[in-house]
Amino acid sequence: MLKRGVWGLTMFWLLAVARTGAAATCPFNIPVVALPPHSVAGFSWGLPIRPMNDACVSAIAVEPTNGQAWYVAGVNGLYMTKNGGASWTHPLSGSSASALTLVPGTPQLVYVALGHSLYLSRDHGANWNVIHVYPKPVVSVLVAPGGKLFVGLGWDNHVQPSGVFTSNLGGGGAVFHAFGPGQTGLIVWTLSRDPLDGTLYAGTEIFDHPSPYHPPFFRSTDAGLSWQDMAGTLPWHVIASAVRPADEFVYALTEGAGFFGSSDHAQTWQQLSTGGPSVSLLMDPNQPTQLFGGRQKVGLVNGGAYRSTNGGLTFQAIGLQGVTVSGLAVNGPSTRLFAVGYASEIYTSPIP
Repeated sequence: MLKRGVWGLTMFWLLAVARTGAAATCPFNIPVVALPPHSVAGFSWGLPIRPMNDACVSAIAVEPTNGQAWYVAGVNGLYMTKNGGASWTHPLSGSSASALTLVPGTPQLVYVALGHSLYLSRDHGANWNVIHVYPKPVVSVLVAPGGKLFVGLGWDNHVQPSGVFTSNLGGGGAVFHAFGPGQTGLIVWTLSRDPLDGTLYAGTEIFDHPSPYHPPFFRSTDAGLSWQDMAGTLPWHVIASAVRPADEFVYALTEGAGFFGSSDHAQTWQQLSTGGPSVSLLMDPNQPTQLFGGRQKVGLVNGGAYRSTNGGLTFQAIGLQGVTVSGLAVNGPSTRLFAVGYASEIYTSPIP
């Protein structure tokens, strides 16, 4: 199975072997494919969209107040459209774009990481500024109320301590907070926050997969100053997490080992489902018990997009089988779903 950690870090360091307009494969020799319009379980996927003919894309963010404004990250940087994919600009290039985070508000904040550098736009993508350069590639970004920014990196050795950086929203006053003694070589794939009490969660992968393999899942109850490993019975590394705002239920998606949940602040875990998403997760901001997920296409597993309407207890296939659905987004009223297929294209469907 293609490990997300190896995939992600290679995308940060590797110059794309296939450039725009000429790609037959994307990095890792993954063949480029395009799916025709199709309908599954009430979802109707229309004509696919490829930004500037670049199929090596992996993540998408959509402005909640303008469903025609998209930000798309991939191997060749960041693409942007303001007319629903009819035309594109390429404001950031030269390196793989990793973390992509859009924060609604006035002003709207859009964070994009290219390798070690974190960019910020406060004007809907008209201008981009490097706000901080970190010692390792940036892989996760979280903004908390009160103007605090949390940044997780992809650590690649057992010499430097692993942890999370905190700063103001503009990257100023950055401070490093280590996870604790012996916590090294951790790729911080996901950062999430409980909006009721401010508890933070961080899902990590150990870069070299030592044996026995039991990667940490951290919790912080003091705004990131200190961390406690709450992995417990989680069988594998967590690549995506979210917290339901009404009841503090924690979601944790492992890479291929199932979907888990906790009702007691990660003290204990229960397996919610298997056979659904394995590489991406989106909690509907308007209906948090509705979840969307993407599965990786590898071996006999055919990839695709999935939906749960019961808080992750079951997932239903909703189309896009044949590609790795690596990124998901919804528009402001959650009436349309956007999905990015790595080594493929952008697909959209009304949400039934």
